Amino acid sequence: MKKTFTWILSLFLFTSAVWAQTAPKNISFLANIPYSSYTSDVTGYVSAGVEYAIIGHDFGTTILNLANPSTPVVAQEIPAITPSEWHEVDVYQNFAYIGSEAGDGLRIIDLSGLPGTCVYKDTLIAGMSSQHTVMVSGDRLYVYGANIDNGGASVFSLADPWNPIKIGEYTATYVHDAYVRGDTCYMGDIYNGYMTMVDMRNPTAPVTLGSVLTPSAFTHNSWLNDAGNICFTTDEVNAAFVTAYDVSNPNNIFEVGRYRSSLSNGQAIPHNVKVLNDFLVMAYYKDGVNIVDAARPHNMIEVGYYDTHPDSGGGFDGIWGLECYLPSGTIVACDMSQGVWILDPTYVRACYLEGEVTDVTNGNPIPGANVTILSSAGQDLADANGDYATGVADAGIYNVRYSKYGYRDSIITVTLANGVLEIQNIALTPNARVNMQVQVLDASTGQPIPNAGVIFYEITNQVKVSYVADANGMVIDNNFMASNYDLIAGHWGNVTSSIPANVSATNNNLIISLNKGYYDDFAFDFDWTVTGNATDGMWERGEPIGTPFYTIFANPEEDVVGDFSDECYVTGNAGGDPFDDDVDNGRTIMTSPMMDLSGYTNPWLIFDYWFLTVTGNGGTGFKDSLKITINNGIETKRVWYKRDLQQPVWVTDTVQIASFLPFTNTMQISISCGDILFDQIIEAGIDRLRIEDQTFVATTPGEALLPSLLGYPNPSQGKSYLRYDLLDATTGTIRIMGIDGRELQRIELAQSMGIVSLETALPAGLYFAVLESNGQRLCTEKIIRN
Repeated sequence: MKKTFTWILSLFLFTSAVWAQTAPKNISFLANIPYSSYTSDVTGYVSAGVEYAIIGHDFGTTILNLANPSTPVVAQEIPAITPSEWHEVDVYQNFAYIGSEAGDGLRIIDLSGLPGTCVYKDTLIAGMSSQHTVMVSGDRLYVYGANIDNGGASVFSLADPWNPIKIGEYTATYVHDAYVRGDTCYMGDIYNGYMTMVDMRNPTAPVTLGSVLTPSAFTHNSWLNDAGNICFTTDEVNAAFVTAYDVSNPNNIFEVGRYRSSLSNGQAIPHNVKVLNDFLVMAYYKDGVNIVDAARPHNMIEVGYYDTHPDSGGGFDGIWGLECYLPSGTIVACDMSQGVWILDPTYVRACYLEGEVTDVTNGNPIPGANVTILSSAGQDLADANGDYATGVADAGIYNVRYSKYGYRDSIITVTLANGVLEIQNIALTPNARVNMQVQVLDASTGQPIPNAGVIFYEITNQVKVSYVADANGMVIDNNFMASNYDLIAGHWGNVTSSIPANVSATNNNLIISLNKGYYDDFAFDFDWTVTGNATDGMWERGEPIGTPFYTIFANPEEDVVGDFSDECYVTGNAGGDPFDDDVDNGRTIMTSPMMDLSGYTNPWLIFDYWFLTVTGNGGTGFKDSLKITINNGIETKRVWYKRDLQQPVWVTDTVQIASFLPFTNTMQISISCGDILFDQIIEAGIDRLRIEDQTFVATTPGEALLPSLLGYPNPSQGKSYLRYDLLDATTGTIRIMGIDGRELQRIELAQSMGIVSLETALPAGLYFAVLESNGQRLCTEKIIRN
């Protein structure tokens, strides 16, 4: 992400009119200042009635004069000692404090010299050389994520603003960012995923008051509402929520509402939230600047946005930080790659629509009812009490649809006005219930398929109703909801299929036939078994939860497009931090039920896979493998594998089974993903696996299956390792040889693949590692010791 120091602040090149990627709403353009370095945080300052913006960027600090915000002028540029992408800024009286992770200490700027030149210094205080975030509250400077105090919260007195003095610290956890009001600190414990309230009245003895786990468990920042009873948090991951919590009782913090930006359909990362007059003003990465009416925090409504970035969706780019507290109301926003944006917001209260959805026959609430304001982004799901809360930004007359699986839709017309709450309580009428039955038959024999899986997928409300057929291949439900469905049936040994089904009183006896064969997109649980010794990241069947890692997903957010379900098998499926749920310290193995391929002529295994192995810093390294073996009841052969791969997309691949072993009536497939050593992310997915009996050429052949031996690191000085792969042999030997042919070390191998340590006492020189099995030399690796 670093850029060469060739930046010239293009202050005389800013455009008089700049096109935002999505048409702006309630925010007007004033100026854009391109940078050739990353811009990060910004804060405001006022001197003699003139507004200034103090901007952190890769290569230093810019002080920007906003006397005319449409034509900003650089008052001073202060270069950094060492470039750093992280520059956080805050102001106390006439002093600005700039933190960075460059290791050059805390930067302090005396702003009293404006509009002339300001003096500054970079200083190490109490051994603090780097900081992630800084914040001023009262006469204290709070510093988070520093190289001291366990990266927690370090507290400094600003009695002498030019020479801060450390007066206390919070060391319980790493703190990424935090908001302080009074003596209470609302901390973002990003790696543990909590917002934690801490009493800092005595900074030498902080007291933890309470905490809450945020939705994506990657808590970045927090901010209080004006009344001080609601705390808003962000999680710094793709598709995360801005979440509102009632913090009036720290012993009972509870969620009251959630919001996601409409610009990317909720896929962008919310980075920093601030509160102004109960509006949320947010740096929303690739979705730019977002304004949300949060006066009713259980019903947060988007009322403004300005999209600064050419791309959309997830990833770490776009608006990092912004300033919204200048007296003029001007917003100054820092886009990491698109420069600094000067914007003029208009704050408009939303139109609120709230009420209750009930059953007309008994008055009971209908949990989870869909409430949609048509031709707008307004939508909500009723809670367990049938209550809903939604709204729109613009006043007008709207049609609102109320729907729930099992009930007739109701559409009403409402008039909504800005700042006005409209209450609409709606009673829905249940759909007709019918006697339904479906039979699953084998297409080739016409015989019932016992224990077949059956899914009715209701199209309008996207609801799945699942069954297992009885011994006669029958599913009977005498209280079934009449509606339009996709009827899906599957069984191990038959190919999953679907038919449309408009179930009504006159169309309620259904038949679906399945061809023989093997197909599994994991819409049904066909009893794959999961074994292995990994401590985390075991194979799981389910709808995948994407794990963001830098600008990619470590494991998939969606399954393969075009199959019958949203499910697949993935290694760990908890989302959040990619290091928390990847494969660790061993292998996880998924094994199919038995297959009878004895009647096949030329069976091919076809499947979609996802596989990523990556070191903690995002680079390549010494990684592990995803492999497939097939057992025919007599022998086991490895037929496919991948390793050292960064491929975070679904890919189709094929294996011609006859190339490896005879096919019988007792075939089983095993898919193994393993992490043997080193701290790295290893994630995998499998979907849409099938056997097809045909002759064709694989378009994406797997890697050649050859024995291998790899030294790492190589060359080396201290401890190093050898990764070996014997293929189908179960035992072998590694011999370390000198250039004179003498054997210096022998390592006996008891499994087909793994990692072993290389003798560290070897002096500098050239050596050879030889992999052998059954008296045969398989391969040789040159080893260099420095």
